[in-house]
Amino acid sequence: MRYVEKSLTEGERIVYTTRRHWVVLVGPSALAGVLALAGIALLLEKDFLWIGGVILLAVAAGIFVSGLLRRYGFEFAVTNKRLIYRKGIVSVATDELFLDKIESVLVTQGLLGRWWGYGSVSVRGTGGSWEPFPDISDPLLLRRRIQEQIERRSAPVPA
Repeated sequence: MRYVEKSLTEGERIVYTTRRHWVVLVGPSALAGVLALAGIALLLEKDFLWIGGVILLAVAAGIFVSGLLRRYGFEFAVTNKRLIYRKGIVSVATDELFLDKIESVLVTQGLLGRWWGYGSVSVRGTGGSWEPFPDISDPLLLRRRIQEQIERRSAPVPA
């Protein structure tokens, strides 16, 4: 949470953080595993097939690392003032949305998402555009934390 912590303003605190669900690693891991097995099989062959094995192992490693980057190169935080989102490690994209500018939060989960606790969260700001965040761990809890902070900000201050 380095980016999120560095971008906090005075009086702002992190209420909830999340990242992409581990399910984003399944596809890259499976493909990398198949390619790695094929690469190992080629390495065990005689002649010049070992070169193909080395290439397949390198491709498998690249695919696996890309899956890791997809999961761990993602920060999402709810603070008492805004939502903060960062995506990427080498090339970074950030977005921030103040809680008082949020109109609605949409959660979409398929069958596997409901079983394994992941889904897509889309946030609509006052401009009418949806900001989609796919494959989020526990999207219902994220929506609840956003709604709680919006309610706290709009609640009247006791005299």
